[in-house]
Amino acid sequence: MDLKRSWIPFFCQEKNKVSILPTMPFLLLIFPLLISCSHSDKFDANSKPKLELLEIECEQSGSYVYAHTSLSIKDEAEYYYYWIINGEHFYSFDVQKKLPYGEHVPKFVLIDGFGDTLSDNCDYIRINEPLEITLLSPVDEYKAEKTDTIKFQYKISGIDTWEENLQTKVYISTDKKVWEPIDSLFMPPFTKEVYYWKVKAFTEQDTSKQEEIRSIWIKK
Repeated sequence: MDLKRSWIPFFCQEKNKVSILPTMPFLLLIFPLLISCSHSDKFDANSKPKLELLEIECEQSGSYVYAHTSLSIKDEAEYYYYWIINGEHFYSFDVQKKLPYGEHVPKFVLIDGFGDTLSDNCDYIRINEPLEITLLSPVDEYKAEKTDTIKFQYKISGIDTWEENLQTKVYISTDKKVWEPIDSLFMPPFTKEVYYWKVKAFTEQDTSKQEEIRSIWIKK
């Protein structure tokens, strides 16, 4: 048998036509020819489901976030989707969620029938923890000598990592109506029998709201 003139039939047939290839180039040509002869929808770009993630949107109102998604769906497509917000999964296009204090990045995930994944994130959602002031010293109704130097001590909490330029100030009043800022030391001479004090704090992003007022009595 003459190997140089040997022929083998190929597998791709249309009607009565049969393609034949020489033995030597067979291994080089078989792979692309198999693909070109396939009629599977898997290799037909026009038959693939077409999904397009048009837009994701997150709006913040207080401690709540409203997340919304817009999709473009061409042809019948198999797909599923979900939002990830604060570590929770929500299988919906629209989600309303109350968030705890801190930074959050809502994420939308879209997966088609072929297992391809498309995802997008919203910008940071920041839920401010309110600044809280705890007065430490002196205690309320503190009795001070006329010669005492009074030092005010307090603690500030609720400062978020993104907050900047914390500033605090002590205020003194004799009638709880008119308040004057002072330093952390209150020194004689004292001209009134009773004084009231409080502290305010603020950053560029937040201002303290809770205000405790304490009194100082000057001994006669």
